Amino acid sequence: MRRFIGKIFKWIGAVTVLLITLVIFVALNSGRDLPEKMVLEVDFRKGVVEHIPDHPLAELLGSHRLSVREKTMTLLGAASDDRVLGVVGRVGNSRMSLAHVQELSEGIAAVRSAGKPTVAFAETIGGLIPANGSYLLASAFGEINLQPSGAIGFVGLAVEHPFLKGTLDSLGIKASFGKRENYKNAPNLFTEDSFTVDHLEATRSLLSDQFDQIISGVAAGRKVAEAEVLRWVDSGPHSAQDAIELGIVDRLSYSNQVYSDLLARLGEAEVIDLQDYADLIDEADGTRVALIYSAGAIGTGSSRYDPISEELTVGSDTVIDAFKAVTEDPDIRAILFRIDSPGGSYVASDAIWHATRMAQEKGLPVVVSMGSAAASGGYLVSSHADRVIAQPGTITGSIGVWAGKFVTRDFWSRLGVQWDEVYFGKHASLGTSLTDFSDDERQLFNKELDRVYDAFVDQVAEGRGLSYKASLASARGRVWTGKQAKERGLVDNLGGFPEAVSAIREILELEPDAEVVLETYPKPKELAERILEGDWEGLSSLAGTASLVLPIFRSLDLLRGAASSPLVWAPWLGEVLH
Repeated sequence: MRRFIGKIFKWIGAVTVLLITLVIFVALNSGRDLPEKMVLEVDFRKGVVEHIPDHPLAELLGSHRLSVREKTMTLLGAASDDRVLGVVGRVGNSRMSLAHVQELSEGIAAVRSAGKPTVAFAETIGGLIPANGSYLLASAFGEINLQPSGAIGFVGLAVEHPFLKGTLDSLGIKASFGKRENYKNAPNLFTEDSFTVDHLEATRSLLSDQFDQIISGVAAGRKVAEAEVLRWVDSGPHSAQDAIELGIVDRLSYSNQVYSDLLARLGEAEVIDLQDYADLIDEADGTRVALIYSAGAIGTGSSRYDPISEELTVGSDTVIDAFKAVTEDPDIRAILFRIDSPGGSYVASDAIWHATRMAQEKGLPVVVSMGSAAASGGYLVSSHADRVIAQPGTITGSIGVWAGKFVTRDFWSRLGVQWDEVYFGKHASLGTSLTDFSDDERQLFNKELDRVYDAFVDQVAEGRGLSYKASLASARGRVWTGKQAKERGLVDNLGGFPEAVSAIREILELEPDAEVVLETYPKPKELAERILEGDWEGLSSLAGTASLVLPIFRSLDLLRGAASSPLVWAPWLGEVLH
């Protein structure tokens, strides 16, 4: 009874907090109009998010954050808005993927091409800490301002990869894994003590192409030769004084000087945050297109959100339901499927792939837009799209599979723990962590890996219009940049959301400048709708846990290091992973 009453109070508290937040938000935004002359301010110092999921905690934590798509498309709209006179970007040390930087740079470039001033300001960009992505983003602006006490950490790329085989050996744990094929490097974390030849080759190739893209991107933005940019890298990091002398930045100034000088140039104008501008601009009418996200590791069941790490697991049921809802809406003309995923479960990925095929069979074209990564299972779900668009820096491909288990009997023995077992069934011990695969079980294990791998390669060959041999040549678990993938026929065009929307216009035979309205599926639920439906997931934690515990865990989360994507692995054979 006490637990039930406690839950009631938690729900009441959660609803109260959300209602107060909603009232404040409405009060602050109601009745406001955009000024006739304005300068937009966009802050990149906290990084960017691919997608804010339809979850109460996610919406609260990201209530004043625009996604990559929203920032890019809002900047594109601002380029043609006569009320917008210019843009100021606040740049810092945030870590952003190369693909996200390239996406955002498209929006900035559009404003710049419209003849409007675009000014980047930073207190510092990395300094002794590498901040290549932040400087690449700054270079998209027409002018870079740096605080006199700041520095530029534009020093090139590096990869440091841990290998845990020695640690596992010392603990008496054996990583019994299998993979298809030689470039599928994920299990090497557990099975190797250094780079294999293939692992090193793939890593060098990926890093080299990303480095070349950064150099060419900076050169284009700063309007200098690539050889000059390479000299900046090799002589970095640079103090503010060195940066101004070398042309890495344009001016040394403080933030108030940046704004006052820009406003003096433009005349009377009001500085408006990009978020507020996005909230207040009128929504256009046009052809309705569904936007479905697959952002995060792919698994079965419903999508899940972790408020501590802010990571999203893509549930196949959730994505399939979204596709189903779209096909039942007669006003939807096409689907824009945005993928930002390192992969995950094969069966879940295959189920999502099937949903894309069902939508196409009902007459809805599917265009894929790839974010930071669309690899392995994340590539499988895109393989049959009518058009596949990736950024040059997107990590994609990785057509391969791996699975296995950790054998822990020796580990337990060293702790003085002895196990005994009783099995019924010849292969009942297949999934146990106490014993390695028998010869017969290993044969079954390899047969399953072969089956999944062959099916994956076949699906890619059919979807991309390639021969099996050509598909196999780009497979073997090898990861590619989007630029490399296009050269191999794995993607159609390079670009971001604007390119994907253009592809939809072309497929639907619309005018090149026809308005396209993107509607997110599953459709986000309003607070009142959640309450009426009794959808309390996450709400009960808002009153106490979210306000007190989340900031603590957020701080602890900073200790997790520089991992750029979630590690996905399979401890049991039953779940073969891409």
